[in-house]
Amino acid sequence: MAPTPPAGRRDRKRSQTQDHLAKTAERLFDAYGFDAVTMEQIATEADVAKGTLYNHFSTKEAVLAHWIHTELANDLKHLASDIGPHTTFVDGITLILTASADWCERHRAYLPPYLRFRFLEMGASDSAPESAGSQDMISAFSGLILNSQAVGQMRTDISAEHLAMMFHHLYLSALLRWLDIPKLKLREAFAQVVRLFMEGATSSTVKVKKPGKKT
Repeated sequence: MAPTPPAGRRDRKRSQTQDHLAKTAERLFDAYGFDAVTMEQIATEADVAKGTLYNHFSTKEAVLAHWIHTELANDLKHLASDIGPHTTFVDGITLILTASADWCERHRAYLPPYLRFRFLEMGASDSAPESAGSQDMISAFSGLILNSQAVGQMRTDISAEHLAMMFHHLYLSALLRWLDIPKLKLREAFAQVVRLFMEGATSSTVKVKKPGKKT
């Protein structure tokens, strides 16, 4: 019996297989459109058994999500040289959202099925392996918020992780609105989200009462 390969080797092989399947699927999506491509076509084009494909991804939406998460991770790596340990939220988020807007505009057709998959996945009790990497952007947001908290530019009574999740929800809402309104400029939608997050929605002339305080 052949020796069992170490866990690191198995993980690398699994990751390589997933990347190969996702890149193959993306080429098919680009050539024929997402809706027209089947899992069987992906398996055939990737030269793997259909069962192998399903062992890694339950649906073609999951394959698409893996490819998008890989693209996101690569983009964040490219931005790493411009975003350092002292980069504040507004400066760093401008770089990230500009790159995100450019990518989304080039791949707009992929976003509806991807977002549907992500929202359905949020309700699952256990995250599927194909979801690995989906937290990359939230982690980037959190790091920038921590930097701004450290220099007194952002509140510290809410954790950076919680604030990052809140911002991510605003980010997703901007994407959904952009997809629903063809003439909307995504960069402008993202800029509105940043202003709302940093300044709030209340007019400067309005005195905000604390929750639970009697009038």
